[in-house]
Amino acid sequence: MKSFFNFFKRGNLPDDKRELPYWLKIKNGQFDDIDVSHNTVDSLITLSSPEFNEFVSSVNHDMLFVYLSTMSDNEIQRFYTYLENEVNTKSQYDTARNQFENTMSKVKANKISDEKKARATLETPLMINFAKHIYHAITDFIEYTSQDYCNYATADTFAMYENNLSEIIWKEMKYIPDHFEQVLDHFQGFYDEEDAEHQKLFAHLSNRFGLLIATLNRLVVKTENRNSSLNWFTGKMLEYELVPDVEISISQSKLLSTDKKLINFLSTTFAGICDESDDNYLSSLICVVQTLFEWYPVNREACEYAMVEMMKSIAVKKVNVENANDFLAFFEELPRFYDVLSYDKIYEFKELINHVLANYKPQDNEIFDSPEVKNKLILLNYLVDMEDLYYESGK
Repeated sequence: MKSFFNFFKRGNLPDDKRELPYWLKIKNGQFDDIDVSHNTVDSLITLSSPEFNEFVSSVNHDMLFVYLSTMSDNEIQRFYTYLENEVNTKSQYDTARNQFENTMSKVKANKISDEKKARATLETPLMINFAKHIYHAITDFIEYTSQDYCNYATADTFAMYENNLSEIIWKEMKYIPDHFEQVLDHFQGFYDEEDAEHQKLFAHLSNRFGLLIATLNRLVVKTENRNSSLNWFTGKMLEYELVPDVEISISQSKLLSTDKKLINFLSTTFAGICDESDDNYLSSLICVVQTLFEWYPVNREACEYAMVEMMKSIAVKKVNVENANDFLAFFEELPRFYDVLSYDKIYEFKELINHVLANYKPQDNEIFDSPEVKNKLILLNYLVDMEDLYYESGK
């Protein structure tokens, strides 16, 4: 399809051959050079059954049928053959085909503008890529986050505590202290220290979450001056001599291949708050954001919340050169997700970033005037749809 896009080039130099990406052509309404007569179902019929189900559940159906309406009868028959091979039973296939045929006849009965056809030609491949990526990313994420779990074959109640604590760390950071305390409130009432299995569960939770729990306890004591179930759990760890390694470094954590990495970075982030250390807080928060984004957009809310908090923090805190460069490097690499997001997801994401840039202005921090810091155009280019040029130049 790229051969259709030669007219609109991305850069301003005569020898710059970079073409406009699909998402930007859609935003700019640049559809005049799109030849829809060459559309095929090739990318659709390579989807596995689970990938296709993900695609159908998330795609704009009107757009899909406009896209299919540009196909020849031979291409449509190829699509129906694919459906026949991918669905579970003949009755399901007949139902699916009838639905597609009925809808297609209604779509073709209406006058479809060339612009709609061109837009669908650009947008549908983005949606197909998104469906393929998100299906496998969700599967991989579930496997990744369950690596450190205990074997709770006969104790669903035990698993509940670990499941809840694990789920919390992958959600919005602002809920972590309160939600950890709520889980441990329940656990404190459940725990029988005379029971060997309970002791085993406690030791496991201590090994996995102990550093974060102890740090959250420190935060609550410092900011609210009160005891809590976080304090109870930390005290029990000391009593049982299950003290977590409080000297774990950021460089060590980066080498981890389980979600202990995120737990460690969250712990050092909250420790930075307790210590009132902007340098440690920001370096850890940047690592939290980077780690969460390894799974974007599966854990989209957590990623975007943490990213916004990072941007707001950069706007108001004293920032050292290393943290400034790590911050800009994050945004330099961020357009990699444009290859696996739908058009709507790309623009929702970009609008969030642009909103923070316009309203909180992290780019105005004086550190970005330092010659030792990367060019802040990396960030400012998000405001003019040019951010992907930095990423592409480094591919």
